[in-house]
Amino acid sequence: MIIKQNSEQMVLEITLKDPKAVEIVKNLPDDRRDSIIEKYIILGDMVVTHASISTSKESVENFFSPLKTTIDLIQKQLARIVPTVTTPTKKGEMTTEAIFDSFQDHFMDDSFEDVSRIGKYTDILATTAMTDTSVLIEVKDYSETVPSSQVDKFWRDMEVRDTKYGIFVSMRSRISKCSSCINLKHNLNRTGIFIVNSELNWSGHLFAFYIVKKLVELETLKTKEVPTEEIERVLSRINENIQEIQKTSEILEGITTTAGSLKEKCIQDLDKILATVRVYKKKMQEQVDSAIEELEKVSI
Repeated sequence: MIIKQNSEQMVLEITLKDPKAVEIVKNLPDDRRDSIIEKYIILGDMVVTHASISTSKESVENFFSPLKTTIDLIQKQLARIVPTVTTPTKKGEMTTEAIFDSFQDHFMDDSFEDVSRIGKYTDILATTAMTDTSVLIEVKDYSETVPSSQVDKFWRDMEVRDTKYGIFVSMRSRISKCSSCINLKHNLNRTGIFIVNSELNWSGHLFAFYIVKKLVELETLKTKEVPTEEIERVLSRINENIQEIQKTSEILEGITTTAGSLKEKCIQDLDKILATVRVYKKKMQEQVDSAIEELEKVSI
């Protein structure tokens, strides 16, 4: 190939070896051969460029996949930090059965029995492994404040069953006569812990049972006298910490929501990119068709 070039034009002297190419050029009108070959070159470039552009959704998604993977990873990490933000239990599925299963999963040495269908009983009867102590557990799920009548019934059930320790769990609403989300109360010689589970990251029932086990252990061993006032002071400090935990949980929930919105926006932007690609693909096809029509006119 010999090339001569100046600022306005390029002169090529080429040798064609492909029989098809030779035949095409041979049939071109002599006076218009150069202009027709120019159009062939432009058309060929458009076709090659068109073929090299991948417009499939999969290929574009592959381009954005690292970002999507990062967003998914953020959500998984947040789920580990604040499980209740993403678990369905927060949406109304934290039932008595779920509480029962949760106790069994976290306190495998202790035993738990569903006594909800037995009269003058609570929902769950727990028995500690080390001391064989019975603990009555009542679970309520009210949309409004749990009335005092239910609290009174709880104390009566403990008396009927001659049980010294009990846990009263309100899933999502306040409990009458309880000033905070966790309270330790006494009725004669019986001790009850009252908790609002939704304000304790849906794990308050586990924390309450742990406190009861510690109280039973201290009483059984008789190695240390812990005044009731001291226990109540500790619970008061715990309440303050819980408020901070709740605030942090809300912040993390906001982060999770933002991450989800970002992921959704990326998908929307991806769809816009694909739509734009389709528009230009169509436009390019129209240009190719137009060029072919022009060439056909020239051949005629």
